Amino acid sequence: MIAESKVVEKYVKQGLLTEAKDYEAIAKILGADKAVVEKTMKDWTSYVAADEDKEFNHTNMDKIKFDLTKAPYYVGPVGPGIHHTMGGVEINTKAEVISKDKKPIPGVFAAGEVTGGVHGGNRLGGNAVADIVVFGRIAGQSAVDYVK
Repeated sequence: MIAESKVVEKYVKQGLLTEAKDYEAIAKILGADKAVVEKTMKDWTSYVAADEDKEFNHTNMDKIKFDLTKAPYYVGPVGPGIHHTMGGVEINTKAEVISKDKKPIPGVFAAGEVTGGVHGGNRLGGNAVADIVVFGRIAGQSAVDYVK
């Protein structure tokens, strides 16, 4: 086994992560300054030990504690990903966008991942497809009705 995590092992085998044996190797993979990588890793270790991250004000360190004091390390690209908006524009049952004063905005319709409120504060996996299809059709029909 490459790593303790089956997910990490899978990503290494797929070429998505590169194993690093020390901070210098991490810096080389990232194209970063070794001193900056070393400081970052040491800072993180001190935050975990103190159970407090003053730099980013994490208040639940017990949930994000990772021991980064010993290798191996796994390095890979990370980028933003948006799979569903949790706080997008509000719509009504006609897929009309609702203004701050809770009134439909004439001629503005929305559906899919730009809308919010369907899932509340968290998503339910797979449910986005249904609301995209349903409200997409409703938005299209409402737009047709509006231009008539």
